Amino acid sequence: MKYITILLSFFTFMSCGNSKDTTAMVNNREVMDQISGNYLVTSIHETNYTSSELSLLFDEKTNTVSGFSGCNRFTGTYKISENTISFGPLASTRMACRETENQIEKTMLEALSNTNALSLNNRELTLLYSDKALIKATKILEDNSEQDTGYKITYTAMSRGLFNEYVFENGKLSIQKDRASTPTVRTCSQEEINTLLEEVRALELEKLNSLKAPSEKRFVDAAAIAILKVSYQGDTYQTPEFDHGEPNQYIASLVSTLLGLAEKKQ
Repeated sequence: MKYITILLSFFTFMSCGNSKDTTAMVNNREVMDQISGNYLVTSIHETNYTSSELSLLFDEKTNTVSGFSGCNRFTGTYKISENTISFGPLASTRMACRETENQIEKTMLEALSNTNALSLNNRELTLLYSDKALIKATKILEDNSEQDTGYKITYTAMSRGLFNEYVFENGKLSIQKDRASTPTVRTCSQEEINTLLEEVRALELEKLNSLKAPSEKRFVDAAAIAILKVSYQGDTYQTPEFDHGEPNQYIASLVSTLLGLAEKKQ
């Protein structure tokens, strides 16, 4: 009888432990689902950074975080346990920016690395170190009409025997791969829309008109000529001609993302 009592006590203890573990896993998943999405950073250390268009994008499916930190785009991993959060090493692109932008980026990335807790109230996310607010951000609504604020992105590549044109507008991507063909149109996922909008919002569109082409194959090898054009709020910004596949580094990430979506299988 004593042996049976010990066994029953052991199983009761194990059941309680498993129940707590299961509850913790459910709570973690709920937090990850709630935090998932795209955020506009409003302040860091109580300083307003809304005009810098800093961003955070949490993807609960892959446990990855990405965004724009003032000069470069970054990506990395995150881990949530109830109301605590930690970020893994963050990898960034390597754009050359003004000192003010570099300082903003340093401030944001340091704040992320110091974060160990979070608070989410409706659409307002606060990343904290213990009880001290480091970063505050507002979740961007996922409705396409809210997300897509009038950007039209057009990439055209052409030569004597080639014509490709990709146009992103209103959450849809038009794909034309021949001058005589009718474009095919596909609806982008919300994640794809978020990524493209992050890329284009990270650019100062006025710079597009003066970007220098990094190569000149189109002059000697008859390589395809490419142009990137962005229309926004009634204004159009267009790069000078450059070699297809070799854009200026300033727009390389946006071009790569757009072309990647165009080649993506349905």
